[in-house]
Amino acid sequence: MNPREGWQAALAALVLFAYFVLGQVMHVHVMPTVPPAVLGMLLLLGTLFLLGRVPSWLERGIQMLLRHFTLFLLPPTVGILAIWPEVRSHAAGFLLTLVLATLIPLYFGAWCFQYLTQDRRNLG
Repeated sequence: MNPREGWQAALAALVLFAYFVLGQVMHVHVMPTVPPAVLGMLLLLGTLFLLGRVPSWLERGIQMLLRHFTLFLLPPTVGILAIWPEVRSHAAGFLLTLVLATLIPLYFGAWCFQYLTQDRRNLG
């Protein structure tokens, strides 16, 4: 990683953190039922829609952060391994939850896509 990529990644992380903090503020004062990370992502998405594009420095910085994303998955993996006997004893429930949490949004997303892309000329 060259210094320029490092600065872009740091700036991208700072922007993402700022939107996360804005989400925290909205969570406390406006929408306590919505998770703050979701509010921050929605604010970022709204900002990007208003801009009409993703700034190149933000895109390059986020790409660099995504290259190292697997490092963020290490602590949860170690945590799961630490309680493995408990996880294994409830494996059927976890597996059922995982399958349903995957298939239901997948089906609903496919249905929405099909509905939104169907030929509307035949409707009237």
